[in-house]
Amino acid sequence: MSNDAPPPAAAGASASAQAAAFANDDRVHFSRETGTWRLENEDGTELEFDSAKGVWVPVLDEELIKKQQAAYSVAGVDEETPAAPVLKRANKKRKEPENYTSYTPPTEPSAKRGKNDKPAKSKNTAVYVTGLPADTDVDEIVERFSKFGVIEEDDEGESKVKLYAREDGSFSGEALVVYFKEESVTLAVNLLDDAELRIGDASTIMSVQKAEFRHKHSGGVGEEAKPRKTVDKKKITRRIGKMQKKIEEWDDEDGFGPAKNEEDEKKVVNRNCRVVVLKHMFTLQELDEDASLLLDLKDDVRSECSSLGEVTNVVLYDKEADGVMSVKFRDSLSAQACVIKMNNRFFAGRRIEAFLYSGKQRFKRSGAGDDLDGDNDESEKQRLDDFASWLMTDGD
Repeated sequence: MSNDAPPPAAAGASASAQAAAFANDDRVHFSRETGTWRLENEDGTELEFDSAKGVWVPVLDEELIKKQQAAYSVAGVDEETPAAPVLKRANKKRKEPENYTSYTPPTEPSAKRGKNDKPAKSKNTAVYVTGLPADTDVDEIVERFSKFGVIEEDDEGESKVKLYAREDGSFSGEALVVYFKEESVTLAVNLLDDAELRIGDASTIMSVQKAEFRHKHSGGVGEEAKPRKTVDKKKITRRIGKMQKKIEEWDDEDGFGPAKNEEDEKKVVNRNCRVVVLKHMFTLQELDEDASLLLDLKDDVRSECSSLGEVTNVVLYDKEADGVMSVKFRDSLSAQACVIKMNNRFFAGRRIEAFLYSGKQRFKRSGAGDDLDGDNDESEKQRLDDFASWLMTDGD
């Protein structure tokens, strides 16, 4: 292909739009080092796409710069020697009197010499999972873990999930899940650690931790180095574009799960709601048979939900046949995390239904109307006093 005009893209276009615009041009690839799109012409020159301006600009050739510096150099002048003011400051520092009364260990070279001197910190986007059932497969793990972030894919489009095997070839119950974003690791650890792989099956409780990688050292001197794997820039470009598109499909406002459809919007009217409604937490018969169940349930729910954020109020609606309770958090993000963790979990043999309060539901309880928006427990204290009085007079 000759040096034809490079493919255009609008200024400020999204990463997925850029990937789509450049996908059909074999000359274009995505440079991970610079984080920009590069176009290589047949004559060896390179262009770099300026996403802010929407134009291609030439890439400076380091060899050409050195040749130009040599052409304009002055005989007898060392270009590497610092300017006089710099030398003056350096000499002044060296003339400072030394303190021989104490020992100062030698320090490491300063990391401020250049931006490229400090090695970049590699991102860890993987979680290590243990305690998985023997019949677990990759699809099951992808379905469970993809609710908390986009899972990385390889060049063939397969999810990066690795199942570890024992020496005899059987599954060890351990797996590695690689996410596309580092933030997904924290979310998965907080909400999936000590949770069930198969909701409702207590035998599938798993442990999820941030993966720790240790560098393997080479065997010794003279060991033949393995050839580096050839990188297909076009495949990488397509894969990154695909991952970016999946990221854009996620809900940008709260960061939890894929973007909501119309049905989800009907269920969640108030995005900033801090109140979670829990259904099927008890039965009216259970409350009649055990008067202390009301206190125990509230304490258990408050303790469980406090791991997700500060809980300001817990209410049990003892006149609701659906076994309704409500939990109010200090912030809306904790409420959303509670819905993800509690919805479809099993409690006392019943499947819990958890959702954000829409502002329209009304639930009944003894002594008062609903107080889903209340921040204090004044009415609850009165009910507890009545309960204490009942205990004192029980059996009279």
